[in-house]
Amino acid sequence: MLTVVYSEKFISQLEKLSNKAQKMALKKIELFINNPKHPSLNTHKLNGVLSGFLSFSVDYQTRIVFEYGEKNMVHFLKIGDHDIYR
Repeated sequence: MLTVVYSEKFISQLEKLSNKAQKMALKKIELFINNPKHPSLNTHKLNGVLSGFLSFSVDYQTRIVFEYGEKNMVHFLKIGDHDIYR
């Protein structure tokens, strides 16, 4: 099982989302923890300035940017729309 570490930026961005988006994000995070390769997450590697990081979909607009750490550790760095890729 994966252990998730949330960055301060991630928590701040999550709190700014609507209640509906927050609930969806928490469901997708739970799904990710249980199966990081679940097809509905659309997990993919990022390019450009975020090369080395990965992302998965919460819904049509919202994405979570993360990176794998040591052993079964995952660091959630950002959550939001496509602007988080900048």
